[in-house]
Amino acid sequence: MPKEKWDLSRPVEQDQEQWNALARQWLSLDHRGRHSYHRLVQPGESAATEDQMHRILTRHQTVRERNLSFWVHSGRNSPVWLRTCYLPELAVILDDEALYAPLAEDWSRILLRVPVIPDTGRYSYGEEVIEDLHDFDERPGPGEEFKLPLYEAALKERTMLYLIDEEALREKLIKILWLDIHGSCVWENRLRPDERLEFRGRMFEGGLWVTCMWNATILTIPCTEKVPLST
Repeated sequence: MPKEKWDLSRPVEQDQEQWNALARQWLSLDHRGRHSYHRLVQPGESAATEDQMHRILTRHQTVRERNLSFWVHSGRNSPVWLRTCYLPELAVILDDEALYAPLAEDWSRILLRVPVIPDTGRYSYGEEVIEDLHDFDERPGPGEEFKLPLYEAALKERTMLYLIDEEALREKLIKILWLDIHGSCVWENRLRPDERLEFRGRMFEGGLWVTCMWNATILTIPCTEKVPLST
């Protein structure tokens, strides 16, 4: 998407602003709107020059982030792990502190670097409608209103993001954010390490709805606020 939308006539000093605007534009699209951008090269489009690659991509995405575009669509089978806490006394893995530690106050800014993270459902080729990726039980009826927030979140969720922040490391939690197609968090799980196998089994059985509806031991939290995409 960036190359065909990039305005090369704008000053280089405005490149980050332009990149963020394109990332937000991508996140605002649904499956139908993103369909044409899934081609590696658009019909009739010339290959990017080395200078264009450096200006548009290299300065704003690492190769590893760029490669997410190719496998993130598998969604639940390949969740994204984002680490924002790099305190030495809590460190157990090595990651790119310079890139991701600044996201500690707002994890959603990773979506400006890698807006394809919530792009887990693809527009069906040759179809008139978007394929529904979920097949849920009937909507909760009278007397089951307490299930509605989870049910409605399950209708929206499209992928998961594992968040390794300071709270997760200090409390020894596995934090899972369920995102909709636009990158907004619709539900959150906080698991103890000994719960991960049961969670994984439920997850593959039926996604967010089954995972949380039938496992009372897992802490589940509805995300009631829209994700703020700060600059």
